[in-house]
Amino acid sequence: MTEAEAAPVDEKKLSNKELKELKKKEKAAKRAAQKEASGITPEQQKQIAEQKIEKKKQKQNTATNLKKQLNQAVIKDDRKIPHLFGHLETREQRNASSPTISHIVHPAILSLTLKYSSYSIVGSVARLTNMLKVFKQVIQDYETPENTTLTRHLTGHLSHQIEYLKSGRPLSVSMGNAIRWLKQEISLISIDTSEKKAKEILCQKIDDFIKEKIELSDQLIVENASKHIANGSTILTYGHSQVLEELFIYCAEQQKKNFTLVIVDSRPLFEGKKLLNNMVKKIGDDFPDYINVHYVLLNALSSTLLEDVDCVFLGAHAMLSNGRLFARVGTAMIAMMCHTRNIPVLTCCESIKFSDKVQLDSVTNNELADPEDLINRKPTKKSFALEQFIGKKEENNNDDEPLQNWRKIPALNVLNIMYDLTPPEYINKVVTELGALPPSSVPVILREYKST
Repeated sequence: MTEAEAAPVDEKKLSNKELKELKKKEKAAKRAAQKEASGITPEQQKQIAEQKIEKKKQKQNTATNLKKQLNQAVIKDDRKIPHLFGHLETREQRNASSPTISHIVHPAILSLTLKYSSYSIVGSVARLTNMLKVFKQVIQDYETPENTTLTRHLTGHLSHQIEYLKSGRPLSVSMGNAIRWLKQEISLISIDTSEKKAKEILCQKIDDFIKEKIELSDQLIVENASKHIANGSTILTYGHSQVLEELFIYCAEQQKKNFTLVIVDSRPLFEGKKLLNNMVKKIGDDFPDYINVHYVLLNALSSTLLEDVDCVFLGAHAMLSNGRLFARVGTAMIAMMCHTRNIPVLTCCESIKFSDKVQLDSVTNNELADPEDLINRKPTKKSFALEQFIGKKEENNNDDEPLQNWRKIPALNVLNIMYDLTPPEYINKVVTELGALPPSSVPVILREYKST
């Protein structure tokens, strides 16, 4: 038997692990020989290898530190959140991951995130419009790095901006739909297109999107919904919705209708006050001639007020594909109360807010706001009776606020949930730019929306 024939027999006797080690040693020997040929001594090779190992250890340490910080934030918050809502992210958890990417975030995104988190910008449409306008600034200031293309690198750059934007508040359904649309438009731009031209195309498409999907859609919704407001009728609404604000102003200014508006509001955002203030500013001195307004808090909404109501208009955060309305917490209660009294409930919602998700409760997916917003605060302006009551209360209790030390009470949890879910049987019609349709037609609209 020759030596050539004996070699494979010896290799077969070796295990797979030993064969891998032999191959690694052979490769290492070849690399060392190549480096020696290029003038690198074995001692220098050892130093380079040690430096690489140290860098790997440093990276691992930073990654583990970040994980520890996130875990500590989770443990800290879970103590004061019921297990039923323990899967929902709190503001502290969202903020914990934001510093890792803050150095590559555009200043306009930083400013917008602060406005979201402080509720300076509230409402699905307002948040969407401001986000798209800021994205225009990001695109205009963007420069494609060397050895990359705009179509590939810009989507990744925008993803970092979006991740930071989420640290302020979770994205709404309309924002998610718009982001998917924008990324698709970026991918459709040809590689041969110059950077300046590509930016112009994208900015123009964003302007067209705002005009078509928001402004023109709202105009059509207002025209369709105004047919359901008769002269002398009583309309009830909850909180604030941009399209409903435009609807009531349109009926008063353009159609000269006289009607009574019952604005139901709730803590802690008091969005109904914003609706009333905006309407007074836009209609001006003629406001009392057309609209008679009743302002009432949700917990004070009685059956006597509902007896005179002819129709209810509700805003929407999202319409789910199973026909359920995802809106500001308190909406479902109003829809249920009106349904039991056979009062028609209409929802005004743009197609950009339609979601293909299915949800059966408001626990699976929701937003947790800061619980401190719900803690009782002293009113800045008090009536004489309220001032006397608060004064007597302070004599018996030295604490300025009854729940100021609530975090120190282990058994007490304060939960501030933003949204609830309204079943489709409580909603008579969903008014969209495509017309007034039943909630069961949401999947049809989604199919048409995707096809266009």
